[in-house]
Amino acid sequence: MRRDPDLEREILLAIESYDGEAAPGYANLGDLGAARIQVNYQVRLLDEAGLIFAVDAETMGDRFAMLPIRLTMAGHEYLDTIRDEEVWRRTKEGARAVGSFSLATLGALARGLVREKIRKHTGVEVDL
Repeated sequence: MRRDPDLEREILLAIESYDGEAAPGYANLGDLGAARIQVNYQVRLLDEAGLIFAVDAETMGDRFAMLPIRLTMAGHEYLDTIRDEEVWRRTKEGARAVGSFSLATLGALARGLVREKIRKHTGVEVDL
């Protein structure tokens, strides 16, 4: 199974918006429009990357299921960098051009684009 950066971003956004009301304890990702196994795989990868905390539900009798609890600080930071649609679009274009969709590449490209926007709008050079 392959990583899907767009689905990972959607998962991060969904977890961030989770208020605990609909399904106490973990964020419900059933409305993302992707196959359940694909969502669970991306959740596992995000958990392994340290961007979210998730519970492995395989031990609760559900094969290959991960229940997302919350974003980590690193997850919030990464999401804040790729949240803007224009930054995300340009980040993916840059990654496609260099042939790498690693989290490190996506994060570095997005931070560069955010730095560019800050400089354009404020005239201030920042180091992100």
